[in-house]
Amino acid sequence: MISAFARGAQVLDEPRYLTTARQAADFVQTKLYRENDKTLLRTYREGESKIDGFTDDYAFFIQGLLDLYEVSFDTDWLDLATALQDTQNALFWDKKGDAYFTTTGKDPNLFLRSKKDFDGVEPSPNSVSALNLARLSWFFDNKDWHRMAEQTIDAFQLQLSRSPSSLPQMLVALDASESAPRQVVIAGKPGASDTLALLREVNNRYHPNEILILADGGPGQAYFTQKVEFFKDVHPIEDKATAYVCQNFVCQLPTNNLAVLSNLLDTGKSPPNDNSAKQDAGKQ
Repeated sequence: MISAFARGAQVLDEPRYLTTARQAADFVQTKLYRENDKTLLRTYREGESKIDGFTDDYAFFIQGLLDLYEVSFDTDWLDLATALQDTQNALFWDKKGDAYFTTTGKDPNLFLRSKKDFDGVEPSPNSVSALNLARLSWFFDNKDWHRMAEQTIDAFQLQLSRSPSSLPQMLVALDASESAPRQVVIAGKPGASDTLALLREVNNRYHPNEILILADGGPGQAYFTQKVEFFKDVHPIEDKATAYVCQNFVCQLPTNNLAVLSNLLDTGKSPPNDNSAKQDAGKQ
């Protein structure tokens, strides 16, 4: 639900949807998250939270947090997503066979730890987790997370080859893991008209293997700079919000021209008269 409202807010530019997504995420973090060990609980009723979370709870909430960041640009959601991903890896990862078990294995009443391997009405947490890992690797240029995404997909390779229709969401993750990731970084002041114009240009398109980041010149950009050196050299040009369209943080020439950005988003290349050449924006 958080993902649905966050994406709705992003595409339709509807503040009410963003408010709803934030409120839901706040509720989970406040009522169903233990800060001391960074774990999720599964149920809440009449002031009581109980039952340790399953892989599903981590996978779906992390997905919601990633989607929520890309519309709110609040790095607290990304920070929570990465913390939960680390916890999910520690509690559920199968070190011998890769991919994620459904439960932690701590319950003595369960004799067998299974892995969900079917994308039905709800996708398998392994399918969702594989895509989460790929997206997180795009945000932070983290090769370990990308490798885990590939390992999760490889664990279901036989089923994918025999019955691909049983794991459609896993195929989405496979496409993501095999694609060259694209980062679109907007350097500008949050809420400023020129920043919003660039964001609308990006959000007018459906590019699934792409992430959107705001370099706000403040705490948000500082957060990314601590993790990826590229961000220390990202800045507006001529005091105008500026877009950097990159693959693996190797970027085309930055632009604050909407027409040039449109062409970059559609073709991956600047118009010929823009004299652009591929270069590492971090070296500018």
